[in-house]
Amino acid sequence: MNVNQITKINKKGPRYISALLLIHGIRQDDIAAIAGVSKPLVSLVVTRKRGGTKKHGPKIRLVREAVAQALGVTVDELWPDKAA
Repeated sequence: MNVNQITKINKKGPRYISALLLIHGIRQDDIAAIAGVSKPLVSLVVTRKRGGTKKHGPKIRLVREAVAQALGVTVDELWPDKAA
């Protein structure tokens, strides 16, 4: 899959951010290490299966910020309805 193909995919889809990470050669393990969280949590946040809760909100925010920074975009661009 190349960049031109990924732009045709719905940006709100659950695999959009995963695809961007793949295209840029960024592993979820790397994001987990940067954010200081587990890889399964990164996976859940990236695929939009895990949102912020009072208990996990700070960790979710760290993951979103680490992903956005690694991709060189803002959190709002990746999660427009859920800013960090």
